Amino acid sequence: MPTVSVAILSHNAAAYIAAALDSALAQTHALAQILVIDDSTDDSPAIVERYAIAHPGVVQLMRVLPCNVSKARNMALQNMTGEYASFLDADDIWLPRKTELQLAALAQTPDAVGAYAHYFDFRVDLDDGGRKVPKQGQDDPSLRDVIYLQNMSSSTILFRRSAAAGLQFDEKRKDAEDTLFVAELRLKGRWRLADEALIAKRIHGNQASVSLKHVVRNVECRLSWLKERRDAAAAGGFDAGAIHDEIASAWMGDLEGHYWRRDIANLKWMLAEARRICPEYVARSFLDKARLYPRWVYRLRDLVAGKK
Repeated sequence: MPTVSVAILSHNAAAYIAAALDSALAQTHALAQILVIDDSTDDSPAIVERYAIAHPGVVQLMRVLPCNVSKARNMALQNMTGEYASFLDADDIWLPRKTELQLAALAQTPDAVGAYAHYFDFRVDLDDGGRKVPKQGQDDPSLRDVIYLQNMSSSTILFRRSAAAGLQFDEKRKDAEDTLFVAELRLKGRWRLADEALIAKRIHGNQASVSLKHVVRNVECRLSWLKERRDAAAAGGFDAGAIHDEIASAWMGDLEGHYWRRDIANLKWMLAEARRICPEYVARSFLDKARLYPRWVYRLRDLVAGKK
């Protein structure tokens, strides 16, 4: 039976870590190793230790000094022992057949590097959002699908450790680290899709990914990676320049949307970031020469013009 390791990254996740561990232990394909990388200051380590006592040799706690998520994942990669590897965010939950169905997808394609599955969002109860899939993926995604669509987050993937030999998460980039790790693997081979919603991603107020600053960092990291890996992408038959253009153009469209919604306070600093990250795209937008006033000025103008 194939051996599978999962790494759970825990940072002050006492409210969620038990549910994540329970979902890993409930997999229909039993996991050989559940490695928790923990740099918490709350009760998370004590909770994990209780699971380690109850499941000796399977649940393992590795306490580390505070570090960014990429460094923690790299430590996990170095300490995983299974033939296959996966990650589970401490606030997410796997459905029981997640590992089983991904292994089945990989068994059909021996040369595939890994498999992923759909996810759905929830807040408290798994069904409180109707288990709707926000981003539909497809089997054998292209490099463009991986980087532009971003529906292959760390909790959704399972990959062959042999395929990831020599790869690491980029500890210098501030965002999009899971997307870019998946992209590096895509340059090595195909991804398969287990075509079911098998991961529940928890939505809560402490997540960095809900902020506009996250959006800016995410775009910047993807664009810089595409520039750096242009030749490697071309060798695999992918046009990194076209993907770069699509991402940058879509971001400018989003910034223009902030203008029409009169979200000027956020637009000002995001536009300054866009001029730093991709100035040529700003130059093509009407925003380049637009005068940005406080929101009340636009409201007053609309009232004078008879708009509600």
